[in-house]
Amino acid sequence: MSDSDIYLDYELLGTNRDNIRSIANLLEGPCRSMANVNGSDMGVDRLEQRMDDFGDEWEYGIGKLAEFSDAAATCLDEVLNGFRDIDEELSRAFQEN
Repeated sequence: MSDSDIYLDYELLGTNRDNIRSIANLLEGPCRSMANVNGSDMGVDRLEQRMDDFGDEWEYGIGKLAEFSDAAATCLDEVLNGFRDIDEELSRAFQEN
């Protein structure tokens, strides 16, 4: 293979996709925990409200991270499939010539 050849490690790309997807799954637990933050456990009205706000904000943020990592994994699937399709088309084209 020369320096100008294009090489894509499908196995490594698939592993990266799986790792990114596992981030989304890993974040589900903390997201649920933050949704269950209950300010009334604090005993002080102002602190109760702040804890409720804190839980809501972090639940939203963690949920977005999970959403984005799942979307990134889906995009990597598309990249992987696209390159596989190109490889197959090129292989067929070379076999025909």
